[in-house]
Amino acid sequence: MDKVAAAATKSIGAVGTAAERAVHTSVFPSAHRRSGGSRKSCVGGFSCSSHPVRDPRRLYGSRIFATRENHTPRPSDPSRRPRNDVVPRSSRTAARTRGYATTAAVRSCDHHRSSAAASSSSSSSSSSSSSSSSSSSSSSSSSSSYYPPPTSSSSDRLLVVGSGVAGCAAALIAAERHSVPVTLLYAGSLPTDCNSFWAQGGIIYRNYDPKAGDTPESLVNDVKRAGAGLSAEDAAWKLALEGPDRVRELLLDERGPFANVPFDRAEDGSLSLCLEASHAAARIIHRADSTGMAITEHITAAAVRHPLVTIVPETLVTDLAVSSVPGTGERVCVGAHVLNRRTRERGTIAATRGTVLASGGLAGIYEHSTNPPGFNALGSSAALARRAGASTRDLEYVQFHPTSLFIPDEARFLLTEALRGEGAILRDADGRAFAKDYHPDGELAPRDVVARAVFAESQKARDDGQHNAYLDITHRDESWLRGRFPTIDKHLLQRDMDITGDAIPVVPAAHYTCGGVETDLEGRTSLRGLYAAGEAARTGLHGGNRLASTSLLEGLVYGGAVADHVGTHEEGLETASLASVALMKGGAENPLEDSMEWYSRIVVNGEALSRVDKAKTLLADLKRSMWDYVGVVRTPAGLVRAVDQLTELRDEADELYLQVPTSETVGLRDAAHAGLAVAEAARANPVSRGAHTIAVEGVQGGAEGKDEDSDGEEEVMGVGIGI
Repeated sequence: MDKVAAAATKSIGAVGTAAERAVHTSVFPSAHRRSGGSRKSCVGGFSCSSHPVRDPRRLYGSRIFATRENHTPRPSDPSRRPRNDVVPRSSRTAARTRGYATTAAVRSCDHHRSSAAASSSSSSSSSSSSSSSSSSSSSSSSSSSYYPPPTSSSSDRLLVVGSGVAGCAAALIAAERHSVPVTLLYAGSLPTDCNSFWAQGGIIYRNYDPKAGDTPESLVNDVKRAGAGLSAEDAAWKLALEGPDRVRELLLDERGPFANVPFDRAEDGSLSLCLEASHAAARIIHRADSTGMAITEHITAAAVRHPLVTIVPETLVTDLAVSSVPGTGERVCVGAHVLNRRTRERGTIAATRGTVLASGGLAGIYEHSTNPPGFNALGSSAALARRAGASTRDLEYVQFHPTSLFIPDEARFLLTEALRGEGAILRDADGRAFAKDYHPDGELAPRDVVARAVFAESQKARDDGQHNAYLDITHRDESWLRGRFPTIDKHLLQRDMDITGDAIPVVPAAHYTCGGVETDLEGRTSLRGLYAAGEAARTGLHGGNRLASTSLLEGLVYGGAVADHVGTHEEGLETASLASVALMKGGAENPLEDSMEWYSRIVVNGEALSRVDKAKTLLADLKRSMWDYVGVVRTPAGLVRAVDQLTELRDEADELYLQVPTSETVGLRDAAHAGLAVAEAARANPVSRGAHTIAVEGVQGGAEGKDEDSDGEEEVMGVGIGI
């Protein structure tokens, strides 16, 4: 980890800074103008005689207009071609009315590009057998990937929002298999700043030992069982049949352009496979208890070094850019309106090949969540899709992980499902194992069942005030435990707890979004040109509750499916053609255009700071409302109250955002739209099933909504939600 941190720090301080400025001057050029726009302030602040001087008379601000730059590349660099990305416009007024722009990325001079290429080559030649080497490769190669792909039009690209497993899978397959130029946009300063990074347990593969009895049909049955009978069978079969090939292609690629992740191996060199809850066979491959980190570091490094993938960091999507096809009036997504987190400048990234929402789910809108703080899990994908008119579905099925570390007044820390897969036992304060009181499979029951069991036990009042739900794995060998779960071991030791000798206090916490932006099996949404993959999407795979370790595999399979559709499917090519026509003829809607005068005034006079503080306060209120009324167990009255509160919060969030678009108000606005959508979906569904449980005050047992697909679980009822 020290080597990883050192490599990342070195990247930000040296190579990364120059690369980020290269992108910043392309998407947000007014900052480049402020720095002087001269040869003395070229990419990264270097002196460069070959870089063209920017015209100070060019229009900057809320609109970004592409201009032709007469910068003919040297014949020795075939990847650099003459610019051809001018957007015709009759006048400044007409362009502002159309509300769209394409971005002309700044090309670095040859000696800067050569240095980056040499750095990338050096990194690529090193071994990728450890996470630290991957991070180093990602950092040192990031410079070369910040340059635009060789394409004749700056809008001729696939725009991918989110740098997690799903986003990188879509970007890599599109670029490598189909030669589609890709722009990969994300909110963090590094591509590893994503929720995929924090996955602990592992990723589903296939146990090829005949004695294990692992088959595609077996996995499909496990998915359906965990999903409370609500999973779409075709989505489950797609995952089961295509999953192993996608893992080999994208994560076990020893010599190709993709990732070679150093998963744990058995003594004979084969992949180490473990069992997790609700799986019929040991089919999970892993890297200790930090599988997400290992996968993310390697797959983002592959995306960063790919010549057809352009990286745009620290950028938020504020709204999708939508246009209408002349003649038919059909609406089509043509890219995204964006905001730079540091400079607060806004622009539009046009993308005629499609826009992929892969920015994760919405579990971060709860007061207690396993998701890390920040922008990644505030429901941006669902909110963006709904504001653009695309359909969402099954948002009431928010999965609560049964075992997060309970320390009062401290953020919840995930204790992976793999602990229970390796034999951890749930006990109350008296040491009694309680899981089988709620389900015959005990600790290995579906997550929603175990979460309600832990919730119910933790709510039981004790005279001594002691917490009443613990996870105990002290019966396993000490050295084995520390080696298998080093991240958890370290985290606990820092808090005077010992995984080898202490029962660990646990409570449920919001973890994963089973629903999302509704898609088909190729990632298509109800809005042409808009796709979704990973936790952002509702493919129907998870039904009412997600099976352990499916999330990373889902990102690979469905991210790849989007790329295949865009690159080869007849409809995908037709969509690109229609988007090009719509963009050139009609432009794209920009809902913020009318607010620019007010936005400029409050930024100048300092009122923005008070609005940012208010946004933080409102976000805390929103999270509390979601936890209290739309949590593990819900009541009809609580959901009515939630909808009322969240409606007011959404209106206030919209107003704040229009007054001062910042990362805080953008996040609040998305969280408010997403939270209200979850509460409305929950209120509209009276049937308790999977992760959605409705408790009727005064009624015990909860027979409502039970059928043979509910797996015989006992409903856990209660009205007190706060933990």
